[in-house]
Amino acid sequence: MRQFSRRLDMIKPTIFSHITNLANEYNAINLGQGFPDFDGPDFVKNAAKQAIEEGKNQYCQSIGIKELRTAIAEKYEKFYGVQFDPNTEITVYSGATEAIFSTLFALLNPSDEVILFEPFYDAYRALCYFTGAIPRFVRLAPDFSIDFEQLEAQVSSKTKCVVLTNPHNPMGKIFSKKELERIGNICSDCFIITDEVYEHITYEDPHVPISPISKFRDRAITISSTAKTYSLTGWKIGYSLADAIISKRIRMVHQFVTFCTSTPLQHAMAEALRAPKSYYETLKQNYWEKRDLLNSILEDAGFKTFLPQGSYYIVTDISNFNYKDDVQFCEFLIKKIGVAAIPMSAFYSESGPVTNLVRFCFAKKNEVLEAAGERLHKLQ
Repeated sequence: MRQFSRRLDMIKPTIFSHITNLANEYNAINLGQGFPDFDGPDFVKNAAKQAIEEGKNQYCQSIGIKELRTAIAEKYEKFYGVQFDPNTEITVYSGATEAIFSTLFALLNPSDEVILFEPFYDAYRALCYFTGAIPRFVRLAPDFSIDFEQLEAQVSSKTKCVVLTNPHNPMGKIFSKKELERIGNICSDCFIITDEVYEHITYEDPHVPISPISKFRDRAITISSTAKTYSLTGWKIGYSLADAIISKRIRMVHQFVTFCTSTPLQHAMAEALRAPKSYYETLKQNYWEKRDLLNSILEDAGFKTFLPQGSYYIVTDISNFNYKDDVQFCEFLIKKIGVAAIPMSAFYSESGPVTNLVRFCFAKKNEVLEAAGERLHKLQ
């Protein structure tokens, strides 16, 4: 039998499938996977229905319908005071992960190096391996601080780009403008890719986008999505904002990956992006309430928690429970307690695994979080 692609040799099955299958088997409350158990707003769903009824159901431009690209440009100017040309600098994809895929394949050659801040969204490492690039890791401390000396040590003449989530998944850190500038200055000859899908799920401090930092404009790529903001994760609509020269190269990859994404759903999202600022304030307040509710539940159950600045995850330290392996603890939690969480070792490199951290998702109805709390109380 002929050999399979060696690109897959470094890829492991995602932990999410294992945890979800186990949660389903034991009828556990799933606070593992990062999607809401409540639906998106009616005005967006109605816009999708209208687009379908109006016959907007065929292929569209590969780069996305003009209405959506224009709405994205208008939103970024309204919220962040930065202008992008919807014709040359904004591209629409089938989700943010496809945007990252297309971007990395447009930028990287085999043996190029990529800086990842760990813990990292697990797709980043896998996509680096697919391109033949080599990931280099900089570890965030539990208090969210960056070891800039470690970053400087990892940057070399081979470093092509740096990828980070802001707000961060899974730690919930918001990178400050000062931190972004220092990262960009250290990685002075690199592309900077910021995954900003949680931009509207922040708490005490606002989101800090990279796009208004003008000195990085010709090498920064902003990637975002409508999934988290509008609680419609199954629609898979992402987008990028980047200099026209960069965007042209990314589009060359994208056209041969998915070509285009769902036409009627793009029309609906063009409506969604024009929502008043009150929508985003309500979203923020609802998640703030859920964050504080789950944090209180976890602390009462004996977890040490790291309160997120953004996103809808809480990372916890399980050292109090005398488990040395986070995967085993999560399996115990499902089988004996009836609650599913994600072991954080899946988000770290093998060179220095972390096995005492577990991630919980609070994008759930309050009654679901409270029911999970009743079960977690058995840990005391």
